[in-house]
Amino acid sequence: MDISVIIPTKNNFEAFSNTFNAVLNQSFKPNEIIIVDSSTSEKIKNFVENTSTNIPIKFFREKNKYPGEARNIGGFKSNNEWIAFLDSKTIPIKNWLKEYSEEIKKNNYDIIFGTTKYVYKSSIQKRIRAATFGNIEHITTPGTIIKRFSFLNNNTFIENVRNAEDLEWRQRLINKKYSIKFPDKAYLIYENLPNNYFELLKRYFIYSFHTAQVNVENKLKFFYLFFLSFFLLLIFPRLNQSIPKWNNNQSLFIDNYFKIFLLIALSFFIIFILVQNFDFFRKKPLNFFLKFSIIFCTIIFIYNWNFLIAEWLEKSIYYFPHITKIYLTFLFITSFFLRGIYYPIKRKIKILYIFPFNWLFIGIYGLSIDLIKAPGYIIGALIPKHLRKGFNNLYPKIIFFTKYSHYSPSYRTRFLAYKSYLENNYFSVDTRELFDEKFYINRIFKNKINFFLLIYFYLRRIYFLFFLKKPFVAIIHIEVLPFLPLLGEIILRLRKIPFIIDIDDAVYYRFENTNKFISKLYIDKFRKMIKVSDALFAGNKFHINFFENYSSNIKYFPTVIDCKNNDLYLNYKKYDRFTVVWIGTPSTSIYLKKLITVLNKLNILHNIDIRIIGANINNISNLNCISLVWDEKTELLELTKCHIGIMPLYNTKWELGKCGFKILQYMSLKLPVIASPVGVNKEIIQNNYNGLLASSPDDWYNKILYLKQNPKIMEKFSENGYTTVKNKFNLSNYYKKYIQTIDEIYLSRYQ
Repeated sequence: MDISVIIPTKNNFEAFSNTFNAVLNQSFKPNEIIIVDSSTSEKIKNFVENTSTNIPIKFFREKNKYPGEARNIGGFKSNNEWIAFLDSKTIPIKNWLKEYSEEIKKNNYDIIFGTTKYVYKSSIQKRIRAATFGNIEHITTPGTIIKRFSFLNNNTFIENVRNAEDLEWRQRLINKKYSIKFPDKAYLIYENLPNNYFELLKRYFIYSFHTAQVNVENKLKFFYLFFLSFFLLLIFPRLNQSIPKWNNNQSLFIDNYFKIFLLIALSFFIIFILVQNFDFFRKKPLNFFLKFSIIFCTIIFIYNWNFLIAEWLEKSIYYFPHITKIYLTFLFITSFFLRGIYYPIKRKIKILYIFPFNWLFIGIYGLSIDLIKAPGYIIGALIPKHLRKGFNNLYPKIIFFTKYSHYSPSYRTRFLAYKSYLENNYFSVDTRELFDEKFYINRIFKNKINFFLLIYFYLRRIYFLFFLKKPFVAIIHIEVLPFLPLLGEIILRLRKIPFIIDIDDAVYYRFENTNKFISKLYIDKFRKMIKVSDALFAGNKFHINFFENYSSNIKYFPTVIDCKNNDLYLNYKKYDRFTVVWIGTPSTSIYLKKLITVLNKLNILHNIDIRIIGANINNISNLNCISLVWDEKTELLELTKCHIGIMPLYNTKWELGKCGFKILQYMSLKLPVIASPVGVNKEIIQNNYNGLLASSPDDWYNKILYLKQNPKIMEKFSENGYTTVKNKFNLSNYYKKYIQTIDEIYLSRYQ
């Protein structure tokens, strides 16, 4: 098992040296150690250079890099199958790599997270630990081992934040349902706890500041309201003075309004602390608005207790003098008790240490941490670079109206590919699929349609068209409401919402061979649709030529490949037997029918395996093949293990609208390709240079056999095909134009 250990560091020489020596002394030696140093001095570099070891060491000096960026650099510089993360302050035990590697081999895990035990050297650090995580082990990014290709396959750390990038990263991996192990004991030790009270507050302020940049959802919603409360607190004292002739007799006069608002602000914050930390609410989180309603009603009820219950009669047994002050005091005491006693005991702090008086100090530390986090979250969430994450409406909003979700190739290549680039350029991106994943699977793979669900999905989309808040630009895959008249596009036009039509299939010829009258109506629909749209994103020249008289703003955006991502799969070993592969959907597997005899003959006579991914078995029931269910996680891995990729097509108007995704996918993984000379295939493939074009069954047979018998020709096609994709169909060549076009449309309409 080959492992690269990555250690980011910055100005922590003593801590780094301890970690570095612990790696050198591992019972299972790593294959390399990668150090990414952002220090302001040469001390760490000199130490590494003067250390004698047989383990290869790569040292990179990168200025002003946060841990997430440093880990990403180390990941890209590594050359081994596995990556192990540390940091300069966390020391692994001697058997860390050994026991992790044994677990991976035994259970085939993709990821094993690190587990760290925090230790203290002074009474102050012990109290700090008691007020935070106690003596329980803590799941951490340091100590984590992950497959390199899994890490680099859209699973790198977010950058430009100092803290919490590891929390987001870990949750992202868990959501993707990798095979993950959470160790049941600590393999690392952390000794760098704060040494004093002010350092503690500083650390937690910085932590909350950067955490807010990573995620402004969930708990941060509370802090926005808290922020709003204090903003209004500054305004309210002048409320009564702002209206002429304001007096106590007017119905709108608010008595003691300043006290009421102060009560709301303080109570809201303290209850927030209790609710967010109490286990019951963490395990079973309440709806945000329900939480807020409970808090608000409780505050008002307490403030008006004497009025509601005792009717302001001091002689009443229900009358409570200073009830508001009593209420606030109760909240503070409750919070103090939880922080100083309940949580420390729960987190394995010995009772003998907590009592008689240490719980007071622990409570102070804990409450101070909660109070210092609030301004950190608020300020961090509101800085300009990350403002769009908290207030999306302040940034140009794009809504993709797609037919299906990520199961659809068009969704992934026409929309999802551009999403991260748009977000990095301060666009807020949302996707509204017409049909959900379950409906797609039943429709495409099982040929089942639930008509009640179908009606529901159409009504839902119409509702979105009417009620989605402006401003936004709509990018529509082919059409808003398939098979229906021009309703969706008219709604957008009436609401004066700019929209772009994205076409990568000749669906306007859907009824060409079935019903001429309906076909004419359908083609007219598309022509009118393009005419009223703000732009057309055309996937090939066939669409451009068809609609050139109906739009003055046609942009050529071919189906693109993210070569940076696909490059991660290039070095996998091929199958032992020569393998021809086809990948697609059940609906496109009909194209394989014309090659069944040919492929069976190759299989029997020449020991050629046929591998089919994502097909409808009923369409190819007579084909001797290995049929695989399409899986987004494994499709590229399966393809790269094959030897030749094929794309047969019929020659009709429908096929002329296709954009060659299959061919591009093969080429990007350096698979030689053979395809029918139809439509865009002839533009992508230069015959005998980067692939072969085949027409008749005999032609297909001879050319597949020709490639098998000529490895050098295959190698030539592989390299030339890869170059073609990288130069002409690479995502990086088009995203700037994509963003610029959308930006121009947005600005022309809304500004």
